[in-house]
Amino acid sequence: MNVKRFLLLPGALAIALASAAPMLPVVAQVPTPPAGQYQKRGVNLNLTDDQKAQLKQIRESSRSQIDAILTPEQKTQLEAAKQQRQAGQRGQKPRGMWAALNLTADQKAQMKAIRQDAKQKMDAVLTAEQRQQLEQARQQKRQNRQQPGQ
Repeated sequence: MNVKRFLLLPGALAIALASAAPMLPVVAQVPTPPAGQYQKRGVNLNLTDDQKAQLKQIRESSRSQIDAILTPEQKTQLEAAKQQRQAGQRGQKPRGMWAALNLTADQKAQMKAIRQDAKQKMDAVLTAEQRQQLEQARQQKRQNRQQPGQ
């Protein structure tokens, strides 16, 4: 289950970044997990303090970029959904939350580019072994998502 949440990060930040992100507050409105996100997601990458700082900066940058493409109404909707989830209420899942924003095709394309750029930058921060561990966790999440009843 934790691995599933972790893999939503690229989609949400990856959405967020996102999750984890995903997902992302108006600069702090688009939720993404903190620098220790990998350990919380069931993947212990043994990140150095420098790696944690670099990943945090990448996430903050992508949050700012995503925030810049959202309309004020979308930001309000996103903040409300985030608060609902933080209050422990079962709101929409991250994908549903983003779908409810009714993003334009241009916004979707921009967000996809931001997520891809952030993923590339994050991968560049990780060692080859850390990238391999992360990819294995992502594959496991994909497999779990494809299994019926989960």
